[in-house]
Amino acid sequence: MNVRTEVSEKPRRVPSPIQERFHQPPDSRRRLLLPREHGAWGMISLPFLAGMLVAGDWLHLRTVAAALAVFSIFLLREPLLFYWRQRAAAHKYKNNHFPQPLEAQKLQEIWDARFSLWIYGLVAAISGAYLMMILPLRPLLLLGSGAALLTLLALYFTAHNYQRTPALQIAIAVGLTSSSLLSYLAGRGQWEEPALWIWALSAAHSSASVMVVHARLEAILAARRPGTASNIARRNALLAQAGLCLFLALLVAFGRPWLALPFLPPTALHWRELWQFRSGQVLRISMHQVGWTQLGASIAFFFLLVAVLY
Repeated sequence: MNVRTEVSEKPRRVPSPIQERFHQPPDSRRRLLLPREHGAWGMISLPFLAGMLVAGDWLHLRTVAAALAVFSIFLLREPLLFYWRQRAAAHKYKNNHFPQPLEAQKLQEIWDARFSLWIYGLVAAISGAYLMMILPLRPLLLLGSGAALLTLLALYFTAHNYQRTPALQIAIAVGLTSSSLLSYLAGRGQWEEPALWIWALSAAHSSASVMVVHARLEAILAARRPGTASNIARRNALLAQAGLCLFLALLVAFGRPWLALPFLPPTALHWRELWQFRSGQVLRISMHQVGWTQLGASIAFFFLLVAVLY
């Protein structure tokens, strides 16, 4: 007796026209692009928290909207950088079309960048529109214009692989720490003297920290390359620390010594690290350990900053 066995097959999903164009697998998962610069996370989040705590009255929806606006604009740099690099590569090789067929990894990157761009852009638009309805318009436009300008500058230099000059690094630090202005504005509805002090002191601390970390990174890279090592980054870090000490001396001279108190832990750490260049210990410490040490000093700085301004 012959027995016929029928095997039912699952219907195959038909790719959409967009998926056919880019050869996109129908079941691929999308992921949000996140910045890899750990220091940038600290430079934007810690000042935001300081401004929020000093302003007080932060248990409101407007504070949540301010946080969403700040971090969504910060995160927008990643998908924008991806597309900017694609455009720069296409212009360089005179090829404005995707190669056919695209590799699976490249396809996933394209769809991740598109998904991230839509999510971050939508969150930024909704939270920004809400803030414009409940907060003064002029300071919001000022902050938005500054954020857009600094984002474009950072994207341009990164996409073209230009080395970041000290002036650009300081400008980026000033821009990221301005998150404190928005959190304070969300809490008080207006800017007051403490808001400006939080921003100025945070920018000074972050700028000096960036210079020290950059000097150590350049020393590590120089040790891996043949030839004479350059001392430019180390010199810039020393100048930044000297300028910071002069700024602190002026605070004391003009009757505001309490504003210099938050700088004691990070400044002691930075001078210790710069002294390690003389003893040769700078190459024995990993950048991972350096990052955690810098984060700890920054947390101590912002705890003290909130304490003296609250």
